[in-house]
Amino acid sequence: MEGLESSVKPETLSASFIKMEQLQENLSKRADFNEHMRKAVYGSEILETFNEFETSRATVWIDPLDGTSDFVKGNLSAVTVLIGLVIDGLPKIGVVHHPFKNNENDGNGMTIFGT
Repeated sequence: MEGLESSVKPETLSASFIKMEQLQENLSKRADFNEHMRKAVYGSEILETFNEFETSRATVWIDPLDGTSDFVKGNLSAVTVLIGLVIDGLPKIGVVHHPFKNNENDGNGMTIFGT
């Protein structure tokens, strides 16, 4: 889209964008929810800690342009970028990026992630 510029430049991102301590702290706040999900849905471990893992155990989903038809129609507020990470069949991280978050299509983006 002509005249729109990203609010986050790829060259400004680094491996330290999300800190391990931040993930562990937020995970500990969700202990009760994770226990409920473990019992009600998964029946096994869901999210204990964020540790190293072998990439062969991981599945990554990326939808770089979710809402393609809306994008073509110019309805930019309905467009997202979706990323998901599953390790050993268990969900670990999900990211939704709204490059054009509001109805005015002013180019201001917003990123939400869950662990």
